[in-house]
Amino acid sequence: MRALTSAFGKLPLHQQLAATACLCCLISGLALVALAAQSSSHSQANLQSEYGQAVAEQLARRLGAEMATGDRLGIAGELNKLTEQNGIAAARALDVDERELAAVGDQKLSSLVFRAPIMIANDQAGVAEVALNTTVRDSTQFRFVLSLSGLAILLSIAVYLITRTLALRLGKDLQAVTAELGIVGDTQNVSANEIEALRARVAALPLDLLKPPSDENHEGHQHYVETAILFVHFRSLPGYLETVDERRLQRYVAHIHRMIYGASGFYSGELQVVRQFGIAVWFTGKHKIASPTVRAASCAWLIQQTAPKLEEQLRLSVGLGLAVGGSELGRGDGEDIYPGLYTQAAVDELEVLAKQSGDTIHLSETLVQDVQLRNRVGIEEEPHGSFKLGQFADGHRDLVERQREILLRALITSDEPEN
Repeated sequence: MRALTSAFGKLPLHQQLAATACLCCLISGLALVALAAQSSSHSQANLQSEYGQAVAEQLARRLGAEMATGDRLGIAGELNKLTEQNGIAAARALDVDERELAAVGDQKLSSLVFRAPIMIANDQAGVAEVALNTTVRDSTQFRFVLSLSGLAILLSIAVYLITRTLALRLGKDLQAVTAELGIVGDTQNVSANEIEALRARVAALPLDLLKPPSDENHEGHQHYVETAILFVHFRSLPGYLETVDERRLQRYVAHIHRMIYGASGFYSGELQVVRQFGIAVWFTGKHKIASPTVRAASCAWLIQQTAPKLEEQLRLSVGLGLAVGGSELGRGDGEDIYPGLYTQAAVDELEVLAKQSGDTIHLSETLVQDVQLRNRVGIEEEPHGSFKLGQFADGHRDLVERQREILLRALITSDEPEN
């Protein structure tokens, strides 16, 4: 069955549609023929039943007179007269004890037998039996069913031809579209079925490049929202590249990475290496603590306050330049590089501020205007016109102090430092 279905699916579209329509028409037609045959048979059976019972009662009245005189020849004569009719196959006369008095014809050839009591002076003297000839009825019923079935087949053939003609036009249109797409993919091995051929040609098209960005692919354009950026410049790292062995250098970078990663984890920040000695931490979207700008400033403060303790453990300088800024767009990704290109100017500005920050946390001019940042963090202006991060408000300061303690417990271990 599966092989038959597979073979049918490979046929051209006009053959599939025509065969399907023809089969549906044939099934419907034969179902109607069966219903009509059953209805006709039931009607004929009712008519023959009424006719057979009437004949049996008439015969019983005639035989009553003959039996009253005891004339068996007369009884046989009445039976012979009755069986001369085409519709009567056999007839019998029985006495009260069901013994046969006379019989004409072969009753076994009929399935319709009707009985009527023979009455003499209101007393039953016997039984008259009449068997109808069903040959004519059966042959008529057979011809009726055969003619209707033939008509159903002819109609199905007509439906097949009409559907095939109409489907050929549709198939030609699909073949034309398939041919237009034939410049992509294999043009030799094409399925005979127009739908399969079209599906194969469409599958060969670079649809991923043709379709526009959607909300599903970009999660609601997450890179087209206002973003806060924390730039961390590894000020001490260049001096250790030639003076510290590779194993210790890797340990040094790994510990700083853990610190930045842990601090950003409190505020859902995402790390990205953007320069040779610089990391950008991106803050976007809503957060239960605060806006992206407040989260970026808080993360910078955690890194600044944790770095000295980490420096004691590593016995190497952990000099980090910190600068916080913002952008109208996010960092972008592999599916949409425009936001990443747009934010490069903001990253370049923050890199310059981070290199000049010293022991402070510099803020870009665009970030200074943020209302939520001003409500939670003090902003101080320096003599040369730049801005730096000041003190946190009391409530927020308690929060970042607790986070600092958690971060220190996670970073500062009892391992012996390597020399």
